[in-house]
Amino acid sequence: MQAVRTSKFRHIFGDRNVKSYNGVPISKNAHEQDFCSVNPKFVAVVAEQIGGGAFFVFRTDKVGGVDTGSCKISKHNGAVYDIRWNPFNDNLIGSACDDGLIRLWNITDEKGVEPNHEPVQTLKGHGKRVGGLLWHPSADNVLASWSYDNMVKLWNAESSQVITEMEGFTNQITDFDFTMDGSQMATTCKDKKLRIFDTHTGSVAMEGPGHNNMKVSRVRMLKNGTILTAGFSSMSSRCLRLYDPRNLSGILKEEAVDNANGSLFPYYDPDLNLLFLAGKGDANIKFYELDNGGIFYLNQYMSGDAQRGLGMMPKRGLDSGINEIARAYKLNVAKKLVNVVPLKVPRQSKAFADDLYPDTAGYQPAINAQEFAEGKNAQPKLVSFLELQSANATSKGFTATEAKVNGEAGAEIAALKKEVAALKTEVGDVRSSLKEKTGEVEELRKENEELKGKLKSCQEEIAELQKNGIEASQVGSD
Repeated sequence: MQAVRTSKFRHIFGDRNVKSYNGVPISKNAHEQDFCSVNPKFVAVVAEQIGGGAFFVFRTDKVGGVDTGSCKISKHNGAVYDIRWNPFNDNLIGSACDDGLIRLWNITDEKGVEPNHEPVQTLKGHGKRVGGLLWHPSADNVLASWSYDNMVKLWNAESSQVITEMEGFTNQITDFDFTMDGSQMATTCKDKKLRIFDTHTGSVAMEGPGHNNMKVSRVRMLKNGTILTAGFSSMSSRCLRLYDPRNLSGILKEEAVDNANGSLFPYYDPDLNLLFLAGKGDANIKFYELDNGGIFYLNQYMSGDAQRGLGMMPKRGLDSGINEIARAYKLNVAKKLVNVVPLKVPRQSKAFADDLYPDTAGYQPAINAQEFAEGKNAQPKLVSFLELQSANATSKGFTATEAKVNGEAGAEIAALKKEVAALKTEVGDVRSSLKEKTGEVEELRKENEELKGKLKSCQEEIAELQKNGIEASQVGSD
């Protein structure tokens, strides 16, 4: 008989009597994303809307019935496919849209969503609809996006400039994730390839086989550098896998999940090495512990309502007074509900459980967007959980620099781009001139050959005439 693995997280449980946001028309779009993003101040949910696209923004401290008309952001020219709050600015959210644009929105504490709310920045550059967004874990205002043009772009959100482009995908991208210091990015794709990119050069650092199935797979970069993927096996059963980033040719570990059909949404907690796993259309959330190269199933939260997607509260928004280690916001499309599910570890003691709350990422970025663009990497700045709870959430604004890179570096980059463009034009002119001269040389060569032929004929004719003249003179003398 197999022994039960000992873990302090074995008895994670979720409240049965959950609070909910009521009357929320959640998007029924088939696009494979969470459709929900959460921070300590706001909950954002992609909305069902005919014509254009929209998302709702609700306050986390006002659960219950909502007035969807006063908290909807609708200034999109197509369906909204993804939304993500900035980890260092609880008032800034990005939205990915069917029209190929990424819009950034500033939601103030005082006014929330305003009538005719306008974006503070628009990122233009993708050739097709944008399918997913992800903020850099340690660099301020660096945003990643993937698109159906089969490209990943990293943006300086302040200047709207592209920092890095990653390409080489032969099918639709399905997910991506940064390493802890942001120096590399792992991607999954429907071409069944798992890739690791250098985020500064855009080059492929490593490539190997991923899930041998065309269904959506997702990827997470773990704290120890290992890569975790959630997808389907060749037999279409759902599974989790671990890969060594130094060699993607083999699988370190595979853990079967079940035989359901919905795509998997993995939510990774790097502080506790826990994985919260939800499936599209499932009613449950499964809990796993990642330890010593293994994937260990712990427990699950069960409910009677199928979920369209989830939003997970960042660590800084949790309540240590009830030993809350995670909080899920489950989207119930059929009942128009967003259910709030606190996930807790039971303890008899009311004292602060420091083993459940190690140092975690705070509000302060380690580097800024310009430093990242110049090649710098940094681990997230960690602070104690108690210090994080006692600090007030940030309410800083956002300043768009209208597509200009900050400082002298921006001017230098612009000058270099112009110089490169001029050189490309010059090279093109030289090639055209060379092609013309090559044609002229070929014509002269042909003309020369013709003249040689004519000269040879003349020489033969002269020789023949000379021969005939000699023979005639000999006959006359006879």
